[in-house]
Amino acid sequence: MTRDLVVLVSVVPSAPDDRVAPPEPVLVKARRGYLLGRFSGSLGTGMVALASSYLIYQQTHSVAAVALISVATNFPALALASVATRLANRWGGPKLYVITLGAYYVLCVIPFLLALAGHLSATSLLVWYLLRGIALGLNTPSIGMVRIMLSPPGQTTEFNSAATRAVSWATLIGVLAGGFVLTQIGAAWIYLGAGILGVPPILALVPLMPWSIPAGSSSASRFGAYFAVRRQRPDLRAAFRYTVLISLIAGYAVTLPAVADHIGHRADLLALLQAAAVFGGLFVVVATRKIHGRVRWLRVQRTCVFIAAISLLFLGWAAHLQGDPPVVLLLALAALVPLGFVLNLDASVLNGLVQVAAPVESRAAVLTAYALIPMVATPLSQLVISGVADLTSVTLALLTMGGITLLFFFLPHKLLRTSFALLDDSLQPPTPLTPFDGHHVTSMQELCDADQPIADQILGPELPDRRDVDG
Repeated sequence: MTRDLVVLVSVVPSAPDDRVAPPEPVLVKARRGYLLGRFSGSLGTGMVALASSYLIYQQTHSVAAVALISVATNFPALALASVATRLANRWGGPKLYVITLGAYYVLCVIPFLLALAGHLSATSLLVWYLLRGIALGLNTPSIGMVRIMLSPPGQTTEFNSAATRAVSWATLIGVLAGGFVLTQIGAAWIYLGAGILGVPPILALVPLMPWSIPAGSSSASRFGAYFAVRRQRPDLRAAFRYTVLISLIAGYAVTLPAVADHIGHRADLLALLQAAAVFGGLFVVVATRKIHGRVRWLRVQRTCVFIAAISLLFLGWAAHLQGDPPVVLLLALAALVPLGFVLNLDASVLNGLVQVAAPVESRAAVLTAYALIPMVATPLSQLVISGVADLTSVTLALLTMGGITLLFFFLPHKLLRTSFALLDDSLQPPTPLTPFDGHHVTSMQELCDADQPIADQILGPELPDRRDVDG
């Protein structure tokens, strides 16, 4: 160890990780490759999302049919949660990530061939999404495990925000490009392009595979270990609870094809609406840096909920207008930009908190459970919203969702204050001086001499094994 000055950033003791960390040069290169890969893969995903939702809505004119995209994609993860957790502990995050994501993008050849043959229907697209959902379900724990491995010490939230910004830029470009390609060339080449754009994110993680196999396993690696951790950790419970809330709010996106169709029967209009929904994510990195350690998390979260509620109500009003299409479009865009920003901000910070707080010995189980939240909550929300939209109107569905979200803002929150206090502690900037017995400890040796516990997460050189210090 070249330096002995440490900065404690975790007050929650956890078991040491039995993996051998990759060398820093490998991690630095992998971080850049991962962010570029997230951009590349999300570019293709944005194009596919635009094309699929447009085609399914134009063929069925049903908001519920569009909601089935999310259901088919995400619900297989429920049945595969235990299998995914076991694979993550057996193979490690990067290996599972590479294999499952590889299958996810290879499947893009199916709609490409169907479109060329003229058989790309709503039914065939939904079956294809179900197949991709199986690969995505097996991939769930590896997403968080990979980010934990790649995150610079003490900068988990910032790294998650950087990934969010890359995804937002790519999705923004992807949906706009998808609208153009779908109109000018056709859907087949969108799916082929998405498969090709999926190669960089896979290649970025290949160098980490030699370090992805744990030295051993324990009973805590089972998916059921999540429930024991949840009972013991109010901070994780709070993070999970509010991730459910923002995932439910995110279900509003199922109405965008209908809103676009209300404005005009063109794919580029849907592209503009979907692009506006992710545009706010471009500012998440800046917002996270400003918030970090300066604003109480409870206040930030409640502000996000309030803005989301007002934006949904405004979008519902815009969807009801019968004025000039350009005016209605501008009003809808004005509602979607702040809505996308607060949802991305909320998700990014909560994601970072869970990654930091997840106990090492149960990390795969906790991250699997956390990844399942949007996979369950958002499809359920979309089914309800689409059902209301088909039975009544899109406007009523959005106004109802906005009213329910506003109700959550006004509900009493005193019982959650303690949990959010723990989350706020995670967000505080680390301090280089830790008081013990009336004096300050500034080195690893002084911690050992004072018989004080050493946190697993430190800012500075990581310890490969706690025994290297205790011995």
